[in-house]
Amino acid sequence: MVKLKLKNRSKLFSIFVLLLVFINFNILISQVLSYRTENIPGFSTQDKVYPHEPVKYLFLNNITFDISTDSFIDLNIQYENNIENRQIYFLINNSNPISLNISSKVSLQNFGTPRTPQGPRKGEAQFQYKYNCILRIQTNATIDYLTVSSMKRSLYGLDPNLEYSLALYESSQDSWELIDTIEELNESNSEYSLVGSVSNLQADTEYFVTFFEVSEIFDNWVFVIILIVGAIGIASIAILISKKDYFHYLKTRTIPIEKGAHRLSLIDVLENQNRNKIIDLILKEPGIHFNELLRKTEIAAGNLVWHLDILETYKVVGKKRIGNFIAYFPYYQKNPISNLDLKLSKSKLTLHILEMIEKEPGLWNSVITKHFKVDHKTIQYHINKLNDLNLIQFRSEGRKKKIFPNLESDYFNNKGK
Repeated sequence: MVKLKLKNRSKLFSIFVLLLVFINFNILISQVLSYRTENIPGFSTQDKVYPHEPVKYLFLNNITFDISTDSFIDLNIQYENNIENRQIYFLINNSNPISLNISSKVSLQNFGTPRTPQGPRKGEAQFQYKYNCILRIQTNATIDYLTVSSMKRSLYGLDPNLEYSLALYESSQDSWELIDTIEELNESNSEYSLVGSVSNLQADTEYFVTFFEVSEIFDNWVFVIILIVGAIGIASIAILISKKDYFHYLKTRTIPIEKGAHRLSLIDVLENQNRNKIIDLILKEPGIHFNELLRKTEIAAGNLVWHLDILETYKVVGKKRIGNFIAYFPYYQKNPISNLDLKLSKSKLTLHILEMIEKEPGLWNSVITKHFKVDHKTIQYHINKLNDLNLIQFRSEGRKKKIFPNLESDYFNNKGK
């Protein structure tokens, strides 16, 4: 009797397990079947997207557009044919059906917009547009809530090691507005996605959305150490000296070293793999600051501090505080950075503009703008910075305000010394 009861229980348990498997299998099948994939033999398509029906559109040039919604969408998508390797996902929460037109071009100018908006701003961060894909959104009814996301892959134009923010531009505004953007980890593939949301997108209004790369701006005006004694300065020295030559210099120099608590030989210092990473970066990018070393070496912060302390103790690298940042450089007995009285900046464009003015004195804003193919407001920003550092001077000739290098400045006086 007991055996019979146990046997019945065993059967019931088996039936219960099979039922669970069957239910889960049906759920999985329904999810797979509900996800629709469309292979598009070009760069545009028209389609109808039904509620709770995620759709993936695969265009030419490895362009992927995913969309999901809780309301009906009459959809029209069009990409510029020189866009490639881009992936974007739209999640639309809406109470009413909509007709949605999405078009994408490399630049805002390609849409024929009547004005050029200012770039997004937030504190001391600067934002650069390098994504080469802007999406224009037009709808016949208000969109209650739109979430935009993209996988953070270099393949799709988003370097996993860099920081990005979504930004929105509405055609009647003067500037791009930042969208709060977070990184979400996909545990299935350990990859991150950039995700941002906006609400209340109005009908019959042009909206543009894209990704901007975020980079730091140091206190005041900051520049990676380029403007130093001897043309482009320490950066030039770094180019001229190889790691092999630098190590030879370190081993053959005669200079007193107070080792303190360290008991390593110079050979021990130079042969460590992590310290080699740090030395490589400092030789390649003299003036690199701690946060950049932390990001590029991928060494834990505590360990990085420890290795830098060893390298400073043995006078392999030197450092200098500039504003709130510590800059690191190769160690020299006569350190060229110690004579640097210019503030640092992180914009290579500023240096290129200065070099152009030095080579062709008497240029004006529109000529420089045409040469670099950058908005004239951006060029004016960098010219103002050069003027603040007393590196240039102006002369008015007719209606033109010509720009000349200030040859009396310390920068030009120190050249060639």
